[in-house]
Amino acid sequence: MLLRVLSSLLVLQLLDLGLLVVSSRSIGFWTTLGVLLAVGLVGGGLARRESGRVWRSFQGALAEGRAPEHGIVDGALVLLGGVLLLLPGVLSDVFALILLLPPVRRALAGRLRARWLRDLGATVPSAAGRARALGGQVPRRSGSASATVIDTTGVESPE
Repeated sequence: MLLRVLSSLLVLQLLDLGLLVVSSRSIGFWTTLGVLLAVGLVGGGLARRESGRVWRSFQGALAEGRAPEHGIVDGALVLLGGVLLLLPGVLSDVFALILLLPPVRRALAGRLRARWLRDLGATVPSAAGRARALGGQVPRRSGSASATVIDTTGVESPE
């Protein structure tokens, strides 16, 4: 897997280098450099904003006691977008900006999660299935926001 990622980055950089040479010859060196700097600044701001948004969403979900919906995979995709922004080149910047757009990132994250679950042969059980598997009662939905509390007592083992 790591070899595949590194070889993909190498191929991307070679394509970027060729595209930079072609664009430098057609629109000029300074214009090409200006475009790269502008895209880098816009992308850097977008990466900062999106990483903050993903982090706040992750923390909010944990504070509410629920599993983060988009946290880990979204964070990894934002990180990948940030890394691609650091690489010089137009193609890597375009891929980075695409990864930093929330609708595209969420769709890609959903596909990645589904593929990983399929590859692992796992299914996501419903809340009732998890409760039954843990030997508990299935909570009934009602109009109130009451929750079932399970009190446990820990026992320390001698070391």
